[in-house]
Amino acid sequence: MPQKDIEPSLSAASGLVPVAIYTRVSTDNQVGGRFDSCESQAAICREQVARRSGEGWHEVACFTDAAYSGSTMNRPGIRALKRMIEAGEVKVVLIYKLERVMRSTDEWIPFRAFLKKHGCRLESATEDLSESTPSGRLKNILMMGFSQYERENTAEKTLAKMEQQAKRGIWNGGMVPYGFDYDLKAQVLRPHPDEAPVVRRIYNLATKLVSLTEIANALNAEGLRTKGREFHRRDGRVDHVGSQLFRSDGLRLLLRNPVYRGAVRFAGQEYGGKHDSLVTPEIWEKANAAVSPTLPRPEPRVTDRDINGHLLKGLARCGSCNCALVPTDAFKKAGAEKVYRYYACRSIMRQRAASNCPVGRVSADALEKVVVSFLCEVSKHPAVAAAAIQHSEALKSKDRPALVAELALVQAKLDVVAKRFKNCIQAVEAGGTDVLGGELRERAAELRVEKDRLLVEREGKRQQVEACDATKLTEQRIQDALERLGETLPKMEPVAQKEFVRLFVEKVEVSKRTQRVRAGEAPEPARQMEVKVRLHVPRLVEGMDEKAWSETRTQRGAMSARGLALESKVDFTQAHRGEVTIVAPFSQVVSFGSGARPGPKPAPAPAPAEQKHTIHRARLWQRMLDSGKVANRATLAARESITPAAVTRILKLTEVLPEIQDYLASLKTPNPGKHFPLKVVGQLASLPPEKQRTAFKRMQQRFAISLG
Repeated sequence: MPQKDIEPSLSAASGLVPVAIYTRVSTDNQVGGRFDSCESQAAICREQVARRSGEGWHEVACFTDAAYSGSTMNRPGIRALKRMIEAGEVKVVLIYKLERVMRSTDEWIPFRAFLKKHGCRLESATEDLSESTPSGRLKNILMMGFSQYERENTAEKTLAKMEQQAKRGIWNGGMVPYGFDYDLKAQVLRPHPDEAPVVRRIYNLATKLVSLTEIANALNAEGLRTKGREFHRRDGRVDHVGSQLFRSDGLRLLLRNPVYRGAVRFAGQEYGGKHDSLVTPEIWEKANAAVSPTLPRPEPRVTDRDINGHLLKGLARCGSCNCALVPTDAFKKAGAEKVYRYYACRSIMRQRAASNCPVGRVSADALEKVVVSFLCEVSKHPAVAAAAIQHSEALKSKDRPALVAELALVQAKLDVVAKRFKNCIQAVEAGGTDVLGGELRERAAELRVEKDRLLVEREGKRQQVEACDATKLTEQRIQDALERLGETLPKMEPVAQKEFVRLFVEKVEVSKRTQRVRAGEAPEPARQMEVKVRLHVPRLVEGMDEKAWSETRTQRGAMSARGLALESKVDFTQAHRGEVTIVAPFSQVVSFGSGARPGPKPAPAPAPAEQKHTIHRARLWQRMLDSGKVANRATLAARESITPAAVTRILKLTEVLPEIQDYLASLKTPNPGKHFPLKVVGQLASLPPEKQRTAFKRMQQRFAISLG
């Protein structure tokens, strides 16, 4: 029964009693036409206000918390209600039932003290909440205790139900994992036709020891994004989230999710699922071993800006001292600031005058031009292809037996560790004494780490064996790849050329040629050097295949086989005049200009407002990609010093209707991107032609209005 007594202080001044109605439901299913919905609760409370209008009751506000738990008072409606109470605008809080306010005994006492402090009281339209007597206060505390018990009991039963569902292989819900769709009718996960192949590709690359960062960069360069999702908020808003760039931490979580091998996880336990797996348990285990944080981290690769773009940085070495040839620059004022680039042996940089390195410093322009010219001309010599085949056969006959033996040894160790690990797991599951339980778990954890290490080691050995087996490269295929290399390499932009050379050139070794003067012969030039270029021919052949370019680039770090060394004799005597001569294996004069370049340009001043629309840049980039001037979008991004995602967004403009592109290209007004933003225009590409025209016509109309 509702309360009938009214405190005289509430209506002493004006006889009016300001009432605030509060309603709450716990789940989205209760929002709507149910008898206990927020709307029904508010209607019953308003009837109570109408019945007591003669006592001065009038409604001043109605607060609702839809789909909020009663375990805490940290809810938007309660917070707003408290602010009105603190301002003295509410003297009665009217509710449907006490459990609608809260279901926690810990929250009840502070809330009751808060109401008393501000001269407000709590009343119910269906219950007697009078606290004027000790028995009334005890009754309210008991009601709150029963409400808390009911909430906790419901939560416990829900968890028990979810555990039983997991044991039966039923996915318990949540965000649908990338690579799956949810069949609402059958209540089971189904492979997504577009995302499932991407998941399998991620796992396969991880098993080949490709870093997660390289995998993410490759996916992003292809325009792939994470799963897009819709979140329906309590206030009715719909938020679109996801569709973001792939990141290494997100890929790590994806690889560790057992749902992809056909299992479901609940409360730390895994059970066989009813849905189809996307990868086999073996691939899942190999991928997780490869990304395990217990494995030693690779050595950090320190990079700098390399302002003057040294093509052979990190590849050139001194054959005499077995030291790296480090890029160095020398500046000289000759009317204008100029820079002279060199590759200097690290020994002379450390020891200065004490070093007697016969190589010393080599002109960077000369050495780079020699290497590029040598790679372009080598295709004209069929003996190179024959040497590559002979080299592969030699590797196979010499290295393969040893590698196979090492692989078998690692496999044997792995079998022993896997057997011991399985025994530990079975012993822990079977129970046993309390004394050995902790030790068994520790031993199982140690064996798990050792198993992951051996899995990674086995994959490395397997890749080396596969590299030795790369004899499918016929002499004709190698010759074709070398010919395409000679046509493509000189036309590439410096950034793309540097990236492509690093794909298949393992080392460039420079050493001083030993003087051997026979009787009656003239001595050789004092600056005649031997330049030895070590190539990875299988990687070169794969890299020249346009379809395999991106995949080969991604897997570059996994290759570990030794390459084929091609030797040449180069005369650097006239390098100071911008000319060197390849003496052997063929004769060719290579010119490279004066050997000096303009120095680094100062930072440009802020540019004025853009006078051209971004469509000009998009068309230019598309032509560069189509002509092969740049290999792919990742190379283009590196060349422009932007992210691959930005390249993809800009190239999206080339997918809209040609008439729209022509209009944007013809704009002459300042800052046209303000009126036709890149993001808005790019979104038109996903629309049918007629809808594109309609949407763009509205943009043109707004543009005309802005011009006045």
